[in-house]
Amino acid sequence: MNLRRIALSVLITITLISGLSIAEDSNVSTNESEVLPAEVVEPTEPAISDVETAAPEETETTDTAATAEVKALEGNWILNMDDAQISMVVYQSDDLLFGAANSETPKPWNAVVSGLAYEDVVELEMLSLQDGVLVSTLITGTAAEGTLTGSFVQSDSSGKVNKGSVMGFLTSPETSGYEPANVPTATTTATATAAVTPATESAATATAASVPAETTEDGRKKPVDVVTLKDTIPYSPFGI
Repeated sequence: MNLRRIALSVLITITLISGLSIAEDSNVSTNESEVLPAEVVEPTEPAISDVETAAPEETETTDTAATAEVKALEGNWILNMDDAQISMVVYQSDDLLFGAANSETPKPWNAVVSGLAYEDVVELEMLSLQDGVLVSTLITGTAAEGTLTGSFVQSDSSGKVNKGSVMGFLTSPETSGYEPANVPTATTTATATAAVTPATESAATATAASVPAETTEDGRKKPVDVVTLKDTIPYSPFGI
């Protein structure tokens, strides 16, 4: 009877010890799982190659549209500036504009043209010589669908200034049909022989008078050959 009680007591003790050990192991596992850091998920960055590939395409499309609009300015133009009508040819290189212009008002004249274009904004400068006066004309306007509208400021070397509005039309995208105005050129006629001054004229007259006049059989004076008198006439290359 005592042995059974002792054996039962030992069995109960072993069971309690085993239960406590299992409980401690379970608590340790639970604590370790709570202490372990959660897995860090790195944010996904956008693919740089996609961004770099898309940006140039958009830029190229924008540049192409702007360039196409600027190139539409190349060709032959007619400009109406107040009462004057001007023919103009425009060439384009990137954002640079250059060419020539002419008019018959008030007299025929020709001009050189230079300027800049940015999107639909155009600036042109014409430099011409009109009736001996240097004239500068600055045109600022907006170009769209073969037309140019804006204003101009004109000044010349005599101090005159003129302002007004300008309206232009693109008559042809070709530049080969432009012809400059026929402007008369002032020329100075140079005499090949030396100028005769009163001094040389008097000397020649005195020399001819000193030579006795020869007469013909009928009593008339014989013509004098001036070639024979060349050594007696003083000569000056400057006409002095």
